Parts: sequence; C-alpha cells; structure tokens
Amino acid sequence: MRALAAAIRNGSIKIAPDPEKPIPRPILISAGALALVTLVAIGMGRTTGVGMADTPHIATVAHRDLQLAEHDDGSASVVDAENGEVLLTVEPGSGAFAIEALRNLARDRLRKGATVGGPFVLALKSDGRLVVEDPETHQQVELRAFGERQAKAFANMMPAADAANLGGVK
Repeated sequence: MRALAAAIRNGSIKIAPDPEKPIPRPILISAGALALVTLVAIGMGRTTGVGMADTPHIATVAHRDLQLAEHDDGSASVVDAENGEVLLTVEPGSGAFAIEALRNLARDRLRKGATVGGPFVLALKSDGRLVVEDPETHQQVELRAFGERQAKAFANMMPAADAANLGGVK
C-alpha cells in the first residue's frame, strides 16, 4: 500500500489524465450518450409508468397497528398501537426478524423525513398475503419474501379472530 502511495506521489502512476494524454474523444461521447439515454428512459418511465415496479392495490381483510418500543436497556418490544398490549419483547443483543423489520421501516422514515412516531400496519390482504405497511412512507414489506418462519412471526401478532383467516400463511 505504501508503494502505491509513493508511486502516485512521485508521478509514475497518474490518477487523472494529463494534457499530453487526454481521454479519447469517442469514450467521452459514448459516456455522455449513455447518461442521456438513461435520463430519457427514467423520464419516460416516470411519465408513462412503463417499466416501473408497482405493487398492485389489494383489499385488506384484517389489520393490526403495531408500534416499535425501544427501551433504555437495549431491549425492544412490538406493541399493539390501539390497546398497548405487548406482542413481542426481545432482549438486548438478540435480534428478532419482527423487531428488525420494524426498525428498518423506522430508519426509512427518518431518511425520508416522515413523522417518526406513527404506527405500522400489519395487514392480511384478500389474496392471502401478509404485509407490513408504513402509512407515512407508503412502503410495503411482503413477509413471504423472507420465508415461512418470518411470516409466521408476524402472523402470531394478528388478533385471534383474524388469525383464523391466515390458515397456512401464504
């Protein structure tokens, strides 16, 4: 590593082009054309919707509002936002999928400048999918993408009457 730094300092390895040996004009034109085509494709995709990934709107059959509660000792809990019932508690240093999924959604809220304190929605869709939605950022996490075990961790948080609709957790 020191040899590389020394070679850069003494000029035997050049990082930037110099006037004696500029970047070839065809390479610059090609890079500019690629950037222009990319910008045009993005613009067309946003105006027409072609090529854009979008989650179809499916009706919600049942839902539960969840709140993430971080504690001073490093532990965390998932709480029912309506009645304050603790649904899951995790000790410090041990990670649970449900806690980490909600933490990631909370971090996304901070990045996007949305209201931080609102609840997340655990929703059972009419097609049998179980998703966690963030009403603030409109982000949706499809739980079956993480496997049956992780989907069941959230399915156990659904109210008992609605849990009967889950069956095999699709």
